[in-house]
Amino acid sequence: MRLIKTDEVVKVSRLLTDIFADYEAYRLFFPEEKKMAKGMEMFFRYEIYASQPYTRVDEDFLAVAAVKRPGDSDRNPKTLFLNPFFACSFLSATGIKAVRLAGEYIAFAEKIAEKYYNPAVDCYIKNIGVAREARGQGRLRRMIDELCGEFPVYLETHDENNVAIYEHLGFRVCEKADFHGYTHYAMRRD
Repeated sequence: MRLIKTDEVVKVSRLLTDIFADYEAYRLFFPEEKKMAKGMEMFFRYEIYASQPYTRVDEDFLAVAAVKRPGDSDRNPKTLFLNPFFACSFLSATGIKAVRLAGEYIAFAEKIAEKYYNPAVDCYIKNIGVAREARGQGRLRRMIDELCGEFPVYLETHDENNVAIYEHLGFRVCEKADFHGYTHYAMRRD
């Protein structure tokens, strides 16, 4: 895997949007089907801009992982809004309600993460995914092993299928919490 370049943030955001297209939890933010893909893409642009210093892709661009390791730091995603074109596009695609709800979710998730994630010694899988056409090839396991090695690993998911996959990879559920009708799973692998 290789680090993404700054000019690949949009491409990676589109890849993640495709990977998570059927992820039910995004319906909370984007209940209108026609707005979902663009809204998700803009949320991912915000996230991937922040995590770009440690986001990696496979050479064939079919797998992506934003894994924050001890010592890694985020870029400030709020600087994106200094560009009025981005700010208008972001708000147009997401809407104020989704942005407020996302802020509420971030605070909710951070409060849970404080109990189980130690940034000094743990890896934090912020985003990870494999394109549909490349699933079942062991890429998820390879990415986690390559990027996390022997470090303890923390992640979050909202999908029971993903919980089963991560449990198969040695993770355990630390906490389940409800967020507006969707289950938030905090998971660790020690």
